Amino acid sequence: MSVPFDSNVDLTVEIAFDSNPLDSTQTFTDVSTYLRRFSINRGRATNLADFNPAAVTVVLDNTDNRFSPNQTTHYYDATNNRTKVQPLKRIRIKAAYGGSTYTLFHGFVESFPVNYPAQGSDSETKLQCVDAFKLFNNATLNGFGWQLGISKLGTTTRLTLTQAQELSSVRAKNILDSFGYTNQAISTGQLQVQVQPETDTVLAALRAVELAENGTFFIAANGDATFRDRNYRLANTTTPEANFGQGVGELNYVDIKSSYDDEKIVNTVQRTRTGGTTQIAVSADSVDRFGSNVLVQSGTLNTQDSDVLSIAEQITVANDIPQTQIEALSFAPRENVNLWAKALGLDLGSFVQASVTTTASTTETYELFIERIKHTVDARNKTWNWQIGLSPAETGAWILGVSKLGIDTNISYT
Repeated sequence: MSVPFDSNVDLTVEIAFDSNPLDSTQTFTDVSTYLRRFSINRGRATNLADFNPAAVTVVLDNTDNRFSPNQTTHYYDATNNRTKVQPLKRIRIKAAYGGSTYTLFHGFVESFPVNYPAQGSDSETKLQCVDAFKLFNNATLNGFGWQLGISKLGTTTRLTLTQAQELSSVRAKNILDSFGYTNQAISTGQLQVQVQPETDTVLAALRAVELAENGTFFIAANGDATFRDRNYRLANTTTPEANFGQGVGELNYVDIKSSYDDEKIVNTVQRTRTGGTTQIAVSADSVDRFGSNVLVQSGTLNTQDSDVLSIAEQITVANDIPQTQIEALSFAPRENVNLWAKALGLDLGSFVQASVTTTASTTETYELFIERIKHTVDARNKTWNWQIGLSPAETGAWILGVSKLGIDTNISYT
């Protein structure tokens, strides 16, 4: 059963002790009453970086020794004479607010280390948890891995992926299906991809598809392997999901960190597909003003040089001038109950707006995408800190064959 965090929010932590990692049906055991604190850190550093595997820590009360791997009283398989406290059991953290339940994390327990603080008079288990990227990185396309409905955890089975030139989203789904990961949220891709090397890990293969599409691939808070096409963000910049600021009707933050420098400028992109000719996009004005900042992408899975060039231009247009970066917004949801729905419900890729009222009494407003999410929660002391990292949103559209590169627009396909 869930446990109250405060008068507004209830927390639930569950571990699937009785299931294997990729079982189609997971049987979860509620361990909420033992929760002491947790931290969730998900996302990526910038809009051009790969998404990192989630880093999640969950601290549970272990004074009755129930989460110790060597005990035989709790979570124990007497038939097979082994503990159920094993790595890669699924775990999920949920929060209920205002009649809705939000999943904050759905992943896998990597380890169950037991600590004995207070000079040994206390015991707690500090679970180290990861998302599905961990599993994807442990298997190759046609190498050895774990396959749904065939393998048992701890055995090796050859994955079988039949490949042909196909749409990027079709490839992403085929890879996930072959691996046996059914939690998926895949938008229709815009570009075709080539056959991939069978020696690639599942994670490397999915990231290669992401690169070819110039889309995004990450694990959502609910555990879905999420693939979004190159136009997804351009098509979702109409209405912000949240408006942050210090004004009337805005959701207040407690701290803001921004930057404005040349570190994220990209004004020259050299991109080459496998079997193709290097395509180069240059923002000459940016090079004149800030010097050359080159991004090289080679061996992409694109099937046409024209697609390669279009992506190179898209990247250049979106990144060729310095922009104010809202590196982080920090919030204390307990101090403003109106924040709870956003703190619990927004996810990576959400489109938001943030306003800054300067000391000169001017207001600056930014349209942004969430790139990083961090929750730091102490269930005993009733503290909850929420932080998001952001990148500037691409607005407007650059229509192939119509617009000119460098005219304050971005690229999309029609």
